[in-house]
Amino acid sequence: MKVNDFADNPNLINVAVSRAVNQLIVVVAEGSDKWHGTNIGDLVTYIRYNNFEIVNSEIHSVFDLLYRRYSDKLLEVINNANKVSVYHSENLMNIVVKKVLSQPAFKDLSYILHQPLRMLIKDPSKLTNDERKYVMNVLTHTDFVIFNKMDKQPILVVEVDGHAFHANNPAQLKRDEMKDQILGKYGIPVLRMKTTGSQEEKVHQKKLLAVMRL
Repeated sequence: MKVNDFADNPNLINVAVSRAVNQLIVVVAEGSDKWHGTNIGDLVTYIRYNNFEIVNSEIHSVFDLLYRRYSDKLLEVINNANKVSVYHSENLMNIVVKKVLSQPAFKDLSYILHQPLRMLIKDPSKLTNDERKYVMNVLTHTDFVIFNKMDKQPILVVEVDGHAFHANNPAQLKRDEMKDQILGKYGIPVLRMKTTGSQEEKVHQKKLLAVMRL
C-alpha cells in the first residue's frame, strides 16, 4: 500500500503534532510502521520507540474492503455476491442487509434498492415547496427501503454515506438533511451508514429491533 501524499505531507504532520496540548491520537492503517522513508512511518516508529500507547483495533467494517490494500478481497466478495449497484459501498451494504434480514426475527421483512422517493410519498401536502420539488425529482431515491412483507409498508430507510462524496460536500449534506426531514414527516426512520464506520451488521440489527420494538 502506498502512503497518500496528502496524509504524508510533513507540514500537515508538523502542525498536527505541534498543536497537541494534552493528548495526540494518531489513527493509521495496519502495517504503517513498515512505511519506511515516509513521514507517517517515522512518526509511528517514534511513538512505538518511546513506548507510547499503541492500540490495535479489534473492530472491523465491511467498508474496509473499499481501501486499496483490500482490493483483491473486495473483488472476490463482489464476484461471489449479487452486484446490485455501480457503487461498491452499496454492494457491500446489500450483503449486510440480506444477512440481517435472514435472521428469524426479521422473517416478515424484505427490502428494495433505489426506490424513487416520490414512490414512497403518496400525499405531498406535508411538504414545503422545496421539499416537494426535491421529492418529485426523478433522480431522488433512497438507497435501501426495508418494508413489511404483509402490508408493504416501509419501516426503515438505510442510506450509505460514502465519505468522499458526503463529508466535504455541503450541497450533498443539505440534500441528505432534507431527505431525512421528509421521511421524518411521514414517520419513516432513517439509518445512515457511513463508510468510515464499523460493525454495520450489529448497527443495522439494533436499529431494526428498535423500530420493531422487539
